[in-house]
Amino acid sequence: MILESNIIEFKGMPLFQKARFRPPMDMDGAIKDFACFFYMVQGSMQSFDSRGKIDLGEKEAVLKNCNNYVQRYVAAEGSEECEAIAIYLYPELLKTIYKNEVPSFIQKEGSQTNQPNKPTPPKKLIGNQLVEQYMSNLVLYFEQPEALDEELGILKLKELMLILLKSQNHENIRKLLSDIFRPVNAVFKETIEKNMFNQLSLDQLAFICHMSLSTFKREFKKVYNESPARHIKTRRLEEAALRLLCNNDSVSAIAFDVGFQDITTFSASFSEKYATSPKNFRLTQISK
Repeated sequence: MILESNIIEFKGMPLFQKARFRPPMDMDGAIKDFACFFYMVQGSMQSFDSRGKIDLGEKEAVLKNCNNYVQRYVAAEGSEECEAIAIYLYPELLKTIYKNEVPSFIQKEGSQTNQPNKPTPPKKLIGNQLVEQYMSNLVLYFEQPEALDEELGILKLKELMLILLKSQNHENIRKLLSDIFRPVNAVFKETIEKNMFNQLSLDQLAFICHMSLSTFKREFKKVYNESPARHIKTRRLEEAALRLLCNNDSVSAIAFDVGFQDITTFSASFSEKYATSPKNFRLTQISK
């Protein structure tokens, strides 16, 4: 549940947003024709899109480009809330900011618009003191939004660009900034494979594939020759069986890691497929 959401607009568009949530909560959305710099102030988040999953902890950030996504929020220990800040990066606004000193990542994008676009997996920024200080200063403007006029808003965006391009992940960030001005055309099967063992419903998988549920099911059957529910369940059980033999993780941990949402359903499905419980399967196979 969203408890509070504060937005600072620029020329009628959301530019800076701070929100508080009461998890557990799933939120889906779409980033189209712009990018988003997302920073967790408190709590943690899992983000799922066509490139797979990324985990974001407290005081960590990620740059997300054009895509449909599902985000899952979890409160920090001892707290019942999450808090996050989003900064929206519009291509035309960035080009306006740089005027005649257009940065190289935009120039490169413009010369490659007709080439196939292989999406760059997002990479998070961890423990960056400059980003933390930037966010602390930005919070003051949510308390006094009238203080952030157009000129100052442009300066704040330019400051963020400089911080990102001088961070330890600057090469990855530079590539991502080049990618954000083009839609991600992820291959259907690649999207499925990268999310096969994530805890997502069929509705959520269809959404990040930019499809309705009915279209998703038809496309899935065309590619995999069986229904998504059956195929995904089989793949998850096979992966669980492999992990039971290859590591010492608990049965419940393995069940969650391969995408099952509760241990009861996992155990019943596993027993149906392998005619024995997960625990006995591990014992008998290892003894052999």
